Amino acid sequence: MYAALNDADKLIYAIEVDRIEQFRCPKCLKEVKLIQKNDTSYFQHLNKKFNEINERDIHKCGKDILVRDFSELGYLDIKQEAFLSEIKQRPDIMLADNLVLEYQCAIIKTSKLKERIEGYNKLGIKSVWILGGSYLNNKILKKHLKFLSYDNNWGFYLIMLDSDKKVYQLFYQIRYVGLFNKIIYNKIEFRTDGIRELLKFKTEFKSYPPIRVDGYQINKIRNIRGVKVDKLKESFFNKHEKTVEEFLSSKILHCQKPIYSNHYWRIVCGEKPRNLEQPLLYKGMN
Repeated sequence: MYAALNDADKLIYAIEVDRIEQFRCPKCLKEVKLIQKNDTSYFQHLNKKFNEINERDIHKCGKDILVRDFSELGYLDIKQEAFLSEIKQRPDIMLADNLVLEYQCAIIKTSKLKERIEGYNKLGIKSVWILGGSYLNNKILKKHLKFLSYDNNWGFYLIMLDSDKKVYQLFYQIRYVGLFNKIIYNKIEFRTDGIRELLKFKTEFKSYPPIRVDGYQINKIRNIRGVKVDKLKESFFNKHEKTVEEFLSSKILHCQKPIYSNHYWRIVCGEKPRNLEQPLLYKGMN
């Protein structure tokens, strides 16, 4: 659960909590607890079983919104939870024989996501993934990157659906910037009754100014230690007769594609790029 009522009966997102207080579920008004981890925050009922039921309610509500919106777009033979026997998968919504929608609310492993997408591809079905529930957030985190898609107009993008607020969030022109793969992006919201505006949305690609490497970043790299890092630094010095810190201190960096798991400074210094598993992307794209 990504939002709850605070002491003042105000709905607040878990990621916005900045002080200790009591929180209640906006539906049942029972107490919930705040869970904060490295890259995510959420509320959870004290009764885990009830929390799972609540998550299912969020999922159903989101699917109902998608069915309504795409019906208005002209899709007439929409099927929910249709079983595809050849691949033993049951997509959330089938818009056509070759197009499905998945409203992903529960955390899913990359390997499972890849398996499901490859199953659809095997049947010549395009799958569109829209995030909600546990993935709903006001910003892009590392856990979202496995869902990235690419569009010639939007660049690297993903879509979230807040089924409570009835709002679509389009995150587009997603990029890495800097030596440590900082995620940057643009964002725009559309009401769910404005899905036509979402699909028609066009944008000019934003030009981000280059960034000069500063002393803070160099000191951060200097303090990073480990077997692989030390080996990279030693290999670089033996080859170029200068340290990676000396080499990088003169660099001016441009934005990078958000597809790599190793930090950009390591790639610049000769480490082979390691791609994230992103089954909706073709890594050869610009």
